[in-house]
Amino acid sequence: MSVAHKNLLALWAKEPKDLVAVEKALNDLTTALNGCNDFNEQQSALASKDLYEISVLLAILKHDFDTFDDYINQAHTYYTMVPENSENKHLMTGLHLMFLLASNRLSDFHMVLEQVPQKEQTSNAYITTPVRIEQSLMEGAYNKVVLTEKNIPSPFYSVFIHIMLDTIRREIASSIEKSFKVLTAKDATVMLLFDNDQQMLQYAEERKWHLDGERFVFEVEVAQEKPVNLDTVRIATQTIFYAKQLEQIV
Repeated sequence: MSVAHKNLLALWAKEPKDLVAVEKALNDLTTALNGCNDFNEQQSALASKDLYEISVLLAILKHDFDTFDDYINQAHTYYTMVPENSENKHLMTGLHLMFLLASNRLSDFHMVLEQVPQKEQTSNAYITTPVRIEQSLMEGAYNKVVLTEKNIPSPFYSVFIHIMLDTIRREIASSIEKSFKVLTAKDATVMLLFDNDQQMLQYAEERKWHLDGERFVFEVEVAQEKPVNLDTVRIATQTIFYAKQLEQIV
């Protein structure tokens, strides 16, 4: 077990990571733990903790969120067994919160957050990041979600931020299609949180938007026939205001 454990840690520490080799090392350690005869509870708990933590991070890199969901809670069960080796506890909690936000599981998000001491909710970067993002989502201040990626405590958070942004863009784009007859490409770029016009044009092409000069033109029949989600329209329009304010702050 000790050899398999050390091998896994060594492979995970290498950059760039060989995900195939890491996955094999995880399987080797799992086999070793299951067949361990010279059982030492502390060593076994430490090896299991590392196994589940790395499994969680590997799942994020592979965008395998079913595996992430399976392993994240198991990782937490070992922190009480090896408290002296719990340096990744807040990272795991923060990633769990990010996953729940990205999955729109808000009730589960608040259940997990309630288990975190109030002091850590306001002072630990791993925890405050998803807390701030959740507040921004509730306010409709979507540009703050974009800006959060520039100041995240771990690169693993980026995956979940991108998932959230994809969802936000779909909702705003759907609202634009239902509610606007004409929208300038410049305003669309800001409202959909893109960094440049090229990203906007590519997205518009995917949604089959019609570009007439420097503006997008939407079918009048579509705008009339489909119901308008007024709250979403208001939020989408206010995004321009948020963008200008945040640019001044930055």
